[in-house]
Amino acid sequence: MRFAIVFVSLLTLIGCNTNSKETVNSLNPVTSVADKDSDAADVRTVAVTVTGMMCPHGCYPGVKSVIEKKNDVASIELTPQQKEDVIDNPVILVKYRGELNKDATTQAILEAGFEKVEYNDQ
Repeated sequence: MRFAIVFVSLLTLIGCNTNSKETVNSLNPVTSVADKDSDAADVRTVAVTVTGMMCPHGCYPGVKSVIEKKNDVASIELTPQQKEDVIDNPVILVKYRGELNKDATTQAILEAGFEKVEYNDQ
């Protein structure tokens, strides 16, 4: 049990200390992926709460990357936060086409070291 707690803590810290170019660009609390086509009729939105996502510099880009890899995503936005360097509302709005692969997405996010994932379809 202690190993799991240490492992998750380590993954969280490593993710939160990432200094890539994408990370610097993610300081803006709303980050979008370019639309893949202009037909918005088939785009759906889901609010994804990721418990354990604490910083916009490493955690959010990591979660965003996992979601983009598992789904046909039109855009991903971090909901507005009260402070610039802290995630106090760990909710991401995901706009996607087709079906969102919730099982694979949840598994990948949990494997990345986050605590819990919840979906609230809009």
